[in-house]
Parts: sequence; C-alpha cells; structure tokens
Amino acid sequence: MKLDWQDGWYSSEEMKAEAKTSGYKHIHLGGNDTKREEYEIEQDWVKEIWDKVNPGMKLLRHYLNGHNKHQSGGIHLDGWTANQYTVIVYLTPDWQPEDGGSIEFWTPNLTDEQRAMAIKTPYGLTGSDAKNIVKSYWPRAGRVVLFDGRIPHVARSVETDKFRVSLVFKGTTEGMKEEEPVRDTSKDPFKGTSIEGKD
Repeated sequence: MKLDWQDGWYSSEEMKAEAKTSGYKHIHLGGNDTKREEYEIEQDWVKEIWDKVNPGMKLLRHYLNGHNKHQSGGIHLDGWTANQYTVIVYLTPDWQPEDGGSIEFWTPNLTDEQRAMAIKTPYGLTGSDAKNIVKSYWPRAGRVVLFDGRIPHVARSVETDKFRVSLVFKGTTEGMKEEEPVRDTSKDPFKGTSIEGKD
C-alpha cells in the first residue's frame, strides 16, 4: 500500500486559520467525521489491528497522522458527547522518550464550554480553574491509548529526526445493543474511561 501523506493538517479549523505551526501529515483511510455511518475497513492490516484493539464501539472514522520535528497539534477535543471515543495506536518502531511526540491529556476547563460539559467533575463551572496536564504518554511502538473524546488533548512536537506515525480510530457507543458493554461517562468524562496506555 502506497502512503500518500497530505501536508498541512491541523487539529481544528480554528487552528488552521491561526496557522501558528506548519501543520502535520495525514492520510484519510475511511469513514466520516460528519456522518455517523457504519463502514468496512478496506485495509487488511488496519482491520487486523482494529480487531485487536476495539473496546466495543462502532467505528466512525480511521486515519493515519504523521509528525516530523516541529510539527505539533493543538489542544482540542474529539467529541462533545458522552458516547464518543478515540483509540490511538502508535506505529513507529524504535521510538524513545527523548524523541518527543508525546500525547498530553489536559483538565477539561480550558474554555467555558468545557467547564459546562464537566459540570459533575472537579473542573466544572464552580470548580477549579487551574489548568494542568492530567496524563502524558510517549508514543512507544505498539502502545494503545483509549480515551473519552471530551478530554482535551494534544500531540506534541517530535524532538528528533524521526517520523512519528499514529493510527487513529474514532467511534461511538451510540446505538450499541444493550448486551454489549458500554461505559457511562455522561456525568464524569474521566469515570470509566481509560486514558492509560496499553502496551
């Protein structure tokens, strides 16, 4: 499979308009951000990975992100409702912590909208306004990170000449059958959600 990387991707339209960085590289592999339609993964190697890491959600979209030195994302959310999740699988071999490119998870109080959404957490409208990094993971090859799409996060810049590749799956538990396990995070975006890396 030939990988045709597209340059100049950003974490949000606002970040693209501001263009504080050169953006990063991206390959769309399947699905859609605006339509919630089920689809089949076309790439055999991606399907094999998805079958191993699927936490029990309906897949909406998947893609590859690539970061070189000085290509950082911006702090953003992947979703605004309790049923949206992101799974990231890091693919670059021989990655070391000093290579950079870590993912950071932030307190959900960066904007008034986030604080309203986090009303039942210590960061809600009447809670702490102290902003902080809650968790951070370096992109060791094979590491799998699953998180609630409402948690603010950012992929930091690579510090060496290596090229960091991550396979990203975005999905939902909306419409799942009752007998399938579903995490209820409607009142607390951190409750029942693992943002802990799986090796």
